[in-house]
Amino acid sequence: MSSKKTNIYLLRHGLPEGDNCLRGITDFAITELGLAQMEVAVANLQFDAVISSPLSRCAYFAKQLATKQQANFIENPDLAEMNFGDWDGQLLSELFEESNTNIMHFFECPYEVTPPNGETMTHFNQRVIKVFNSLCKQSLGKQVLLVTHAGVMREIVQFVLGIPPHLSCHQSLHLDYASLIKISVIEDKDQLYFRLHL
Repeated sequence: MSSKKTNIYLLRHGLPEGDNCLRGITDFAITELGLAQMEVAVANLQFDAVISSPLSRCAYFAKQLATKQQANFIENPDLAEMNFGDWDGQLLSELFEESNTNIMHFFECPYEVTPPNGETMTHFNQRVIKVFNSLCKQSLGKQVLLVTHAGVMREIVQFVLGIPPHLSCHQSLHLDYASLIKISVIEDKDQLYFRLHL
């Protein structure tokens, strides 16, 4: 096996405004505490590139870090959180207070329910895995940071572990604000192999 190795780091944004909301693609700003959480998470790490969701709770810190480290900075819309449609940006307490059986069913079985006017889980999974594979191939031999969201990170972790998409692990994988996950990537004969470091 060849030794072309890449380290991809996944960083969840820190605490944003709008806590206890189903944020999705609603563009809540990052808080000062959230920025501090992210700074601590990547302290002493150096990156060749910083690639971010375009949502400001990710991109604000990512752009600052890339400038500080003189690393390439790219915003990629496919790293954005899932679009929850009519539920997007709403308080969770209000969504569940109305005994919304659809939203409860969605959290239990996300591949069986689509948020009204929102993104299907199948489409979300496909766009995330497509961009992850593409970024891995483009970044061989480099150290890259993806600044993104909990939902995106869960899809990537599930893919790296070889768990089929329909066996969703969204409810069993908890990711705190500013969680950092390292994935080592090795290419051999156009095949990518992954090692997850938690």
